[in-house]
Amino acid sequence: MQDTKKIWPPYEAFYIQSMLFNANAAAASIEQINAVMRVVVENSPDDPAGALPVHHLLGHLQNLVIHAAALSRYFWPVDKKHHWRGAQLRDAFEIGDDSALKPRELRNAIEHFDEKLDLYVEEGVVGQIIPEYVGPMPPLSGVPLHLFRGYFVDTGEFELLGKRFNVPAIAGEVLRIREDLRRMDTQGGRLKRPKA
Repeated sequence: MQDTKKIWPPYEAFYIQSMLFNANAAAASIEQINAVMRVVVENSPDDPAGALPVHHLLGHLQNLVIHAAALSRYFWPVDKKHHWRGAQLRDAFEIGDDSALKPRELRNAIEHFDEKLDLYVEEGVVGQIIPEYVGPMPPLSGVPLHLFRGYFVDTGEFELLGKRFNVPAIAGEVLRIREDLRRMDTQGGRLKRPKA
C-alpha cells in the first residue's frame, strides 16, 4: 500500500519558513567564510593560511555543518513515520540521493555532540593533539594526529572529531536550497518548483 500522506497546502509555508531559518543561518556563515578568505588572500598573499583567524573561521564552518545537518533531517527523517514528508520535500526541491546533505555522518556528527565528544576522548586520544587548525592537509607522519576542529584549505574539508565534511559541496547544496526556499516564500508559500 502506497503512503499518500501529504503536507496540507496551507501548512507548506510552515515548512518553508522552518527550513529557511536553517538555510539563512548557514548562508550567513558561508558569507563570513568567503569574506574572511578573500581578505586574507588579498592582504597576506605570501602566507594566507597563517593569517586566517582560526577560531572565527572554524566557528562559522561548524555553524554551516550544524544548519546543513538540520536541513538534512527535513529531507531524510530518521523516524519512518515521517518518511512521507522527506519524500515530498525531496521531490519539491529536486534533491537526489547524490545530495551532499544526505550522508548520515553529517547529521550524526552534530546530533548529541556532547555524547560524541565523550566517546571520542574515551577511545584514548594519543599522539599529536591540536584543538584548532586551519591550513593545508598535514603530511602523514608516524605520529597519529587528532584535530578537535580543523579546516584543510587545500581540500576544502572541515574536520570535527575525526569526521570530515566537503565544505564546497555542502555549501553549494545549502545555497541552492535557500534560493528555492526564498522563491517559494515569495511565490505564495507553496512547496512547488519555483520559477527562476
